[in-house]
Amino acid sequence: MACDHKPTSILLVDDEHSFRDSLAEMLRDDGHEVLAYPAPAAIPPLHTLGRVELLLTDYEMPETNGLILADSFHAQHPTVPILLATAYRTGLDAELARRPFLRLVQKPISYETLHRLIHECAVSPSARG
Repeated sequence: MACDHKPTSILLVDDEHSFRDSLAEMLRDDGHEVLAYPAPAAIPPLHTLGRVELLLTDYEMPETNGLILADSFHAQHPTVPILLATAYRTGLDAELARRPFLRLVQKPISYETLHRLIHECAVSPSARG
């Protein structure tokens, strides 16, 4: 799939090794720069990452969750869109309502859906929440 917009620098955090690696590979094939990590604890200090134009994080991870990472990331990068991926939306509505900067992505994620969301985030400030 060819990238029909400017490449985006994506921070990808997901503890599922095979999902993270295959998604990172697809995103790179699409022209994106991808920094992929298995957990928030593995990420270097956020201020040292350089240009990140989108955070895609899993919700459920050992020892933490994507909401904690999203809050920390948003505090340092308030204009960067954040996609929160989860297979279990139950109970998240109130958390999402308190975080209008988040967009929820239901797992399993089709690459076409993810591609569309990345494109929306890259070209539309209103898509940033």
